[in-house]
Amino acid sequence: MAVTYLELSKLNPVGVAVDVAPGNTLLFDTIVASDGLGVQLDYEMGTGMITFLEAGFYYIDWCVATQGGFTTDGSNWAIQTTISGVDYIGSSHSKVSVTTGFALINAAAGETARLVNVSNGALVLSQAVQSKADLIVFSIATMAFS
Repeated sequence: MAVTYLELSKLNPVGVAVDVAPGNTLLFDTIVASDGLGVQLDYEMGTGMITFLEAGFYYIDWCVATQGGFTTDGSNWAIQTTISGVDYIGSSHSKVSVTTGFALINAAAGETARLVNVSNGALVLSQAVQSKADLIVFSIATMAFS
């Protein structure tokens, strides 16, 4: 089983509040580790888009540390895909906590995904932690379901 991976973090700016408005993409600023970047997966730091360069199964796991927000529905983030149009949502009832989520995607070649604030208001990323958000995506070339 061949695995290609990409690990991203939102580390900057340190000690500065970062607001993410509803519908906006969380922009990761650091590629922590990768294998196969530009071959099977790609990441555009300016847009926050992950591109699946090859069709296949991809697993995405993410977490976002928030310190508050202007929402009435908690902290809600989703992996949004372009071709399938599915939102893979992770939610927390508290706006001062870590929100986590995951998705297993059967992506088409060229499909993109991004992590988006799907709350009904802006969320503020934590200033108290070293990493404000993390995301890992890996490809599984062969999966057998029985």
